[in-house]
Amino acid sequence: MPKGGKKKMGQWGEDLACVWLERKGFKIIERNFYTTVGEIDIIAKFGDDFYFVEVKTRRVGEMANDLAITREKWRRLEKTVGRYCWKHGVVGGIILAALIIAVDKSKGTAKLRLVPKG
Repeated sequence: MPKGGKKKMGQWGEDLACVWLERKGFKIIERNFYTTVGEIDIIAKFGDDFYFVEVKTRRVGEMANDLAITREKWRRLEKTVGRYCWKHGVVGGIILAALIIAVDKSKGTAKLRLVPKG
């Protein structure tokens, strides 16, 4: 786990998430897609489905609930996904998800869980 601020921990979490997704059979299409309305951390494919993933990295005990993503964050993510799909001609098979990474700094471990929006 990296030493430093939240930005380094977030980058580390995204790197870890990509490795985890690839081991699960996902193909990483793009990372950190930006628009004026928001950002998508990871865009991946599994079969014919596109996964638009928001990564949340937290130390164990810092996550009050599973998602730690506000309704506003989901709304911005949905708009950003819409722009990505329009730009790249993606139709159907669209899944919004959060990848929760809980880090236990004292043990040097991380638990990852993909949670579809629902």
